[in-house]
Amino acid sequence: MGLFTRLTRVGLLLDGFQHRCLDSLGLKFIDYSVLRVLQLAGSPYEMTPGALSEIVLRSSGGMTQILDRLERARYVERTADASDRRKVVIALTRHGLETAQKASTAYARARKRIIKALSPDDVARVDAAVRLLLDVMTADAEVASRA
Repeated sequence: MGLFTRLTRVGLLLDGFQHRCLDSLGLKFIDYSVLRVLQLAGSPYEMTPGALSEIVLRSSGGMTQILDRLERARYVERTADASDRRKVVIALTRHGLETAQKASTAYARARKRIIKALSPDDVARVDAAVRLLLDVMTADAEVASRA
């Protein structure tokens, strides 16, 4: 039970850390995640809502709410897919790209500040343990979703 209590505490602390990094930009972490995925897609910085929802692990309804919020803030725009006008693509606006870049810089700087308290070996051990736990929990979630 101690493991899950500590994981819960880490999750809460991580949430607070993400707020401190992104609140000044008016972003929730999930908003930043979507902007970052679009940024990493490269020019023209666009993807379908379905592809985005798969990457950031959100339902289509949840993704719609996130995209509505990002569109109101002028970070993204919905446009017709050039290859199939029945489909929609989500594209970063210039404002969205600039915000994604600022957020990425702030988040990377803060992550480095936290990580520097650990040796490279410590980082590698923690990363390996978290990856293992993630694999186990992902497999469990898949089994549970089929039940």
